[in-house]
Amino acid sequence: NKEIAFIEAELKDWFLTRRFAMERNMALKKALDASNFAGLSMTNPDVPAAQQVLWSDLVQGKPEIEDTLSTNAKAMKADMYMKTFKDATDLDHPCRIPGSQYLQCVQENVKEKTQVRQNKCLPTFSTFDACRKGVLQQQTAATESALVRQDIMDRRAKALFERRNILLDTLRS
Repeated sequence: NKEIAFIEAELKDWFLTRRFAMERNMALKKALDASNFAGLSMTNPDVPAAQQVLWSDLVQGKPEIEDTLSTNAKAMKADMYMKTFKDATDLDHPCRIPGSQYLQCVQENVKEKTQVRQNKCLPTFSTFDACRKGVLQQQTAATESALVRQDIMDRRAKALFERRNILLDTLRS
């Protein structure tokens, strides 16, 4: 009986932990979706297309200004890149400085032709790009680690549930 009570307490703890995590994650997703947060995977369909393009360039592409735009439009697009980037990163973000340096280079050279601007800004972009890739790798590793921990907890709960059933069957007979 003590073993059954212990197993049931463990199963209840597992269930409540999973339930709490699910509810917390759903609340976070709802809050982020309401704020048009796109995430690194760009999975929020409600984000306006223009913001999706800017965000995609910042996360995985190369923020660049087209030569076909007017000077004012080029400056405005460069400012939009900078604002989106600064709004998305806090001061402690590892890519805040290299990203800001690259986008500042783009802003300062907005009147240059694309090729000239790219040559001037290439060193800062390379640093920014390496930082982005490092953050993505860290997040991938963290996700995989969390899934492994969750799988271990689930397998333990399954084993406990099966042990509980065996003990209950033994008590009945």
